Amino acid sequence: MSRLRRQAGRLRGAAVRFLGWRVAAPLLRARARRRLSRLEPGATTVVTVNWNSWPHLEVLIDVVRRRSPAGTRILAVDNGSKDGSRQRISARGDVRGLLLPVNVGHELALDLGVLLADTQYVVALDVDAFPLHEDWLDRLLAPLSAGAQVAGARLNRQYVHPCCWAMRTARFVECGHSFRSHYQPREGDRDASGDVGEEISAAEAPNVHFFEVTSQRGPGDVGTVFGDLVYHNFYATRFSGTSEQTLDGIVAVDDPAQAWDEALRRYVD
Repeated sequence: MSRLRRQAGRLRGAAVRFLGWRVAAPLLRARARRRLSRLEPGATTVVTVNWNSWPHLEVLIDVVRRRSPAGTRILAVDNGSKDGSRQRISARGDVRGLLLPVNVGHELALDLGVLLADTQYVVALDVDAFPLHEDWLDRLLAPLSAGAQVAGARLNRQYVHPCCWAMRTARFVECGHSFRSHYQPREGDRDASGDVGEEISAAEAPNVHFFEVTSQRGPGDVGTVFGDLVYHNFYATRFSGTSEQTLDGIVAVDDPAQAWDEALRRYVD
């Protein structure tokens, strides 16, 4: 019976994702186009996607709220969480929630969140990321006033990683941008691109501003700081979707969990 339930769940998820890309996203994009003249000047919406990661989402909400200008909006897109995140999001008066019925994937969830932004600027932050300073948002958005069309974290290759990504909302809508990757790797291709958000940077090049890695706790990308601006754990939430205790050589408890606790003590407490 449990196997049948899992199969039914996968089919339901696939159906919802199909409808999301074919129906929901186009409808929201059309709505966003109609509302471009009503975007709130100078204001910013911070969009994050959550899936069974309330302890990390709570930190992001609290730190963004504490270290951002008054009027900054937070939109949490929940991908069908079962850990109580949805109830906690709904209970907070300082967060707007988009509560999806199932996990539709990070790409579609980001698109839906960004298309719902009603402010001049939109920022994407991964759920296990948070800003380090009170001027983080001013510094992140400044390149957009200096000619850049997209700004944020660069981990590798020439694109802004959506763990910390910023753009004018109107630009995202008018140019038909999407976090969805259409890249199809070829056999033997070692330089496969197509990470979430990579095609946006490629389309806007060379008008892209990067905040480079300024420190890493390790191993690998665990505990990365970009531009002394934003911290991103990178692996803190990836283990929630698998029973594996090691991913890419990263050990669940010994590496990202400890790094997260260290980051809280160093940057938040």
